[in-house]
Amino acid sequence: MKIPKNQYLDILIQKWLHSPFSNKVTKALIFTGAAISAAPLIEHLILKVILLKIFNIDIPVDVPDTPAYIAGVTLMALGALHNILFLAIELKKSHTSFEERKEKEKLEVPHDKKIIETILSKLPYENTIYWVEQSPIVGLRKDFSADLEFCERFLTPPFVLYNKEIESKKVLLIQSLEAYNSKCAEFLGAQEDPTGPMYRPPYHWKGYGDERENRYYQMQSALADAGQAFLDNYNIFIACIKSEGFVFEEI
Repeated sequence: MKIPKNQYLDILIQKWLHSPFSNKVTKALIFTGAAISAAPLIEHLILKVILLKIFNIDIPVDVPDTPAYIAGVTLMALGALHNILFLAIELKKSHTSFEERKEKEKLEVPHDKKIIETILSKLPYENTIYWVEQSPIVGLRKDFSADLEFCERFLTPPFVLYNKEIESKKVLLIQSLEAYNSKCAEFLGAQEDPTGPMYRPPYHWKGYGDERENRYYQMQSALADAGQAFLDNYNIFIACIKSEGFVFEEI
């Protein structure tokens, strides 16, 4: 967004009136000018006090001479001018930086949006929540399991997001997804129906009251914990997407 030229002066004046002196040169000129203007009067007052207290001589107080006034006011005017020029340069730099960021966003946002859309297409919200929560009990659909494995690629360099905030949440999401996939591979399998649509728990381990049954419940619990960690990071990822201004129909 470009700032109209007729608004530059208004913005500059507002910054000058509402901000303190913004650089050392301005402060030096202002303070030096004020000191030059005030010094003769201060010196005269000090001399008057000394003469009055010690010698009981009372002399009239004269204002500083004209050259001191001219020099002091000139320095203060130069200080104010320097401050205005300094703020004008800073305003120009800020505007240039803003334009550069906007141009950069035009390239980066579509890249990030495409990757996020792909992740969400593989992990639709309601479907993901349902199957991850149910997987320790009833197993996992093979097609959804394939989508989960597909998403592991989003940790590789081509899929790094420019948005650092979302990228950090995406990394945690995919790392927890990998851990969940690992537990699924340990606990779920085709079992008695290799051609069926589901990977199921090893139900045949149950009912014996031995090491197999103990192992069944241990692995089931580990899968449930990994699933919950994955869902926690999934919800954090979704919240971050929204907070960063991305809008998708899937969420």
